[in-house]
Amino acid sequence: MKTTTRIGFLLSLTLVGAGLAAAQETASVPWLLASSVGEKVWRIDDHGADNMYLVAGTEKALLIDTGLGRADIMKVVRTLTPLPVVVVNTHGHPDHVGGNAQFAEVHAHPADFDQIHFFSSPEQVARIGAGMSGGAEVPEAERWQAAPDQKPATLVPAEDGYVFDLGGRRLEVIAVPGHTPGGICLLDKDARLLFTGDNDNTQEWMFLEQSTTMARYLKTLEALAARTDFDTLLPGHGLALDKGFIDEQIACAKSILDGSCPGEPFKTFAGEGRICSHKRAAIVFNPDRLR
Repeated sequence: MKTTTRIGFLLSLTLVGAGLAAAQETASVPWLLASSVGEKVWRIDDHGADNMYLVAGTEKALLIDTGLGRADIMKVVRTLTPLPVVVVNTHGHPDHVGGNAQFAEVHAHPADFDQIHFFSSPEQVARIGAGMSGGAEVPEAERWQAAPDQKPATLVPAEDGYVFDLGGRRLEVIAVPGHTPGGICLLDKDARLLFTGDNDNTQEWMFLEQSTTMARYLKTLEALAARTDFDTLLPGHGLALDKGFIDEQIACAKSILDGSCPGEPFKTFAGEGRICSHKRAAIVFNPDRLR
């Protein structure tokens, strides 16, 4: 992604996200709020801006995404498990990689390495995080501050088929190009859970410059829908969804591609697109990037 595009996208996300977290500002609520969503699985709410997930096995724990990076993530993780922590990014956007510098290594799909490097830098974390938190300040006891000589996390490839073995629990990487080229999901077959990043949000943004075509995204959705090894989706934004939601996304994508839904104008600070909806699923798309 070109520098000018990155900066424009950065500013867009800052402004768009500001409203998401403003309503969450309550002095009595921790900045990072963990709640159980399964057996040894926790959703960590990043002040209303995004979801991180922690999954524990018998030997290791896997932290899925690092959020905005304004708060000390390990302080929360250590209240949930004493196990060594492995970290993975589902994709390269700043509300999912902002905390990468808090760790020595982070796994991700190489197709998003460029975005991850840019959006996880201390300068961009500080700039974007404040906007996406509605201007709220992280309480001092929860705040994370980068050291002056802070080094970026080393990125480790995690491509399609890669397996994180946590001891008695294995999570498989599934490549899901669409929202970004290097988007991935993490599949816990035994628990029948799919951690979807931003692949299966109730409002899916496919109009961004770095998004794939709608036709490519439809193939991603159809491949996921054909699988029989999960029942529940745990998305990067919002609450859990049943697998049937993917069929609603597919129907929405098809209506865009066949022209039966031309869409309504949709304006954001990230640019303009058109939006179509089907039941619970909505997709914002660029009519010039369908195929």
